[in-house]
Amino acid sequence: MLKVLISSVLLLMSVYAYAGADAIQGIWETEDGGYVYIHPEGDTWVGTAVGSRDGEHRYDNENPDEELRGRRLLGVDVVTGLKYDGDDRWDDGKVYSPDNGKTYDLSAELKDQDTLKVRGYIGVSLLGRSQTWQRIDESAPHVQKEFLQ
Repeated sequence: MLKVLISSVLLLMSVYAYAGADAIQGIWETEDGGYVYIHPEGDTWVGTAVGSRDGEHRYDNENPDEELRGRRLLGVDVVTGLKYDGDDRWDDGKVYSPDNGKTYDLSAELKDQDTLKVRGYIGVSLLGRSQTWQRIDESAPHVQKEFLQ
C-alpha cells in the first residue's frame, strides 16, 4: 500500500512539474506590440516572431550580420534557450533585440496565467531591463498562424 501511495505522489509531482514548465507556451504580446510565440524546442523554450498588433511588417535592419540585415522578422526565433527553473521561472535564455541588433541574457517569470515578466540583461540581472508581456489568443488580428508549430 505504501508503494502505491509513494508512486501516486511521485506521478502527481511529475505531472505538476510538467504543467508548470508548459505554462509559458503560447503567444505573448510585447510592450511594443510584437507577437512572440513561445514553444518547446528540445529541452528548452524558444520564442518565434509571429506578427504584430498593428499588422505592420517588421524588419531586422540593425542586425550586425550583413547577410541577415533587412530580413523580415516573421518566423525568426527572437528568444532561445530558456530552461524551466521551477516556481513559474525560466532562465538561461537569450533574447535578440531587432531594435539594436544585440542579443541579451534572458529570464522570464509567469506572474499569472496571462502575464509574463521578461528581463533582458548583460551578464548580471541587475544590469538589464524588464518588460511585461501579455498572453493573447491565436485568433487575435495579425497573428501569422503559419509560424505556430
